[in-house]
Amino acid sequence: MQRLCTVILIILAFGAYSALAEYPPQPFTFGNHIDTHQKTWFVADHVSGDPVQLVGYFYISLTGEIDPVSGLPIARHPRGPGQHNEDCDDPAFQPNCIVGWTMRGVPGAASFLSHSGINGDDHPVWLVNRVDIPQPGQYSHFHWIGSDGDDPRASTVPAECDKDRAGDLEGNVITADKRLVAKQEDDVDGDGTKKYVWDDPAEEVHVGVGTNNGVLRSGAEGISCPGWYLEITAVKDFAFQHGGEVAPVRVGSDLATHLNLLTNYGLVPAMTPTRGGGGGH
Repeated sequence: MQRLCTVILIILAFGAYSALAEYPPQPFTFGNHIDTHQKTWFVADHVSGDPVQLVGYFYISLTGEIDPVSGLPIARHPRGPGQHNEDCDDPAFQPNCIVGWTMRGVPGAASFLSHSGINGDDHPVWLVNRVDIPQPGQYSHFHWIGSDGDDPRASTVPAECDKDRAGDLEGNVITADKRLVAKQEDDVDGDGTKKYVWDDPAEEVHVGVGTNNGVLRSGAEGISCPGWYLEITAVKDFAFQHGGEVAPVRVGSDLATHLNLLTNYGLVPAMTPTRGGGGGH
């Protein structure tokens, strides 16, 4: 009876599924760290088994602090097991897990671009074509899948994409808190044009996770990783702490807090940070 009520509530919240979809939806895991703060149900095509849709929730936990700007309670995603012991699958921590958003997912793929940047660590950034972003809808976030997840595509995940956390996707990249500066004396071509170099050569390379004594490590940069485009809707007002920011969240469609899609990219000389660095995942 409890399961039937759950299924009815999901249908009422997210609409009826395709006539070709499995019913009721089965529990779903991405196969990486996001599973510590999400609960979703997976819908597959009844004939082909191909992924069709995800519906479910994103969890938050309150920090006990109040944002002085918005006056809202500050919350963040649970940070996972281990050092923080914040996992919504852990019965001991579950009373701290609050539904912050509902979410709907559509399967797709995106090319990994970066995790670190001039604003520090944040949600991983993905390069996509506009035609890849599901429509209609307000899909602002992409999250990759791993080989240990429940997605039918799990067995085809490239090794570079099969990582638990966003930082693990990243190889050795020029990133973070340094800037390109003009050096006229570096005009070795004699053409009178300014040449740009990093202002701190000793720090110009972010060493990817798993490197050995600075040996270059190949990451997932430029590789198309399978995953899900997510549309998220806030169900309560709070201030979300993530990536060096505390952003107010209001009930309704949320295009801001998890935005991580780009349709173009270029290296911009002398780009300056817009905020202090912060942790991301």
